[in-house]
Amino acid sequence: MSPIYVPGKVTLAKDYVPVDPDFNNVSLLLHGDGTNGSTTIVDSSPTPKTVTVAGNAQISTAQSKFGGSSITFDGSSSLTLDGSSAFSYGTSDFTVELWARWSTANFSVLYDDRPQLSGPIVNRFLLYRDSSGVIASALKSAVSLGSTTLSSGIWYHIAACRSGTTSRVFVNGQAEITVTGDNTSYATGTSRPIIGADGNNPLSLRLNGYIDDLRITKGVARYTSNFTPPTAPFPDIASR
Repeated sequence: MSPIYVPGKVTLAKDYVPVDPDFNNVSLLLHGDGTNGSTTIVDSSPTPKTVTVAGNAQISTAQSKFGGSSITFDGSSSLTLDGSSAFSYGTSDFTVELWARWSTANFSVLYDDRPQLSGPIVNRFLLYRDSSGVIASALKSAVSLGSTTLSSGIWYHIAACRSGTTSRVFVNGQAEITVTGDNTSYATGTSRPIIGADGNNPLSLRLNGYIDDLRITKGVARYTSNFTPPTAPFPDIASR
């Protein structure tokens, strides 16, 4: 405990530890912490998932938003999850958020949870940077584009949330995309989601850059209006 001075006496107070009241709803939490070059990507959610590395995805200390390291992608790599029901949102609320830093200005996918390997955009949620440089999403079986250009070499907080039947995509806390009437049942297949790549397209659509502090929350819309982006790593504890 740390001492706090009060005139006439000294009192002790517990050290502050950030907590997340919705932590039990977190399906995935990747802080991107670890040793430079490590291919072990740790999930700090309440029920840790196996994260499979493809290509040269690895921990890098070259760039980070928090903690001194992040996950680097070289344009031909990705992370794959196990298709757990924890990533099948159905028609419920959800939040997918992360910090992203692009190294090159290419069309690049951040998150793809479509249930099939090919075919039309149906029951699919896709989050990416469009070739024009803006954030884009496939929600409610349709593509929507934001307006803010995402420059290379800068960290951006990207968040996609559904609350009821309204889905929104935020960049640095500002709503860029709003989709109403979204009652789509989003489901994932056995090899989904994929992070850093579109699982059915050429390598040119893969991320060349970094991801830090990626968090997926099932059943909770953490943001329903403009907000201040996080200033610290996401907590990995529900209470103290």
